[in-house]
Amino acid sequence: MAQRSEEQIIQGILEGNRLCFQSVFSDYYDRLCQYAFTILRDMDESEDLVQTMFVKWWEKREEIMINQTVKAYLYRSVYNLCMNQLEHRQVKKKHLDHSIHEWANEKQLPEVFPNELEESISSAINQLPEQCKIIFKMSRYDELRYTEIADKLGISPNTVENQISKALKILRTQLDIFVQR
Repeated sequence: MAQRSEEQIIQGILEGNRLCFQSVFSDYYDRLCQYAFTILRDMDESEDLVQTMFVKWWEKREEIMINQTVKAYLYRSVYNLCMNQLEHRQVKKKHLDHSIHEWANEKQLPEVFPNELEESISSAINQLPEQCKIIFKMSRYDELRYTEIADKLGISPNTVENQISKALKILRTQLDIFVQR
């Protein structure tokens, strides 16, 4: 695209020129994915986000006014989407934490000896699938954030979140039986 000016590229895309769009996509896709990864720390999520941004740009090309360079527009768009994604993660985490807190407050624990309850919880945790158990313990006992766990284990924060949700679901089921005795 070196032979075309910024204005020609923007105008070409505005008019539906697929070659202009494909050229911009080819020039920036990998760099934008890397940029999103520096913010999100999850390559799959970063790639999805960048693809979504390009799709939305193409679909709304007639409505979008670009008053800067294409590069600046693309990086700003990816940055904004990353910030929205991080905010969404926080909302999901707060909702999950709130749900756990509500569940704990709703349950009336029977008259049990503290050691018996502790043993039941420990036993239930030890019965979790191995990766699930490791992640759950790192989160609850080591008090590590999802991103810290993901970095230590070489997995994505989404995987950590999914494993924590899975662990909590299993523990709820196992401890419900104990609580209802």
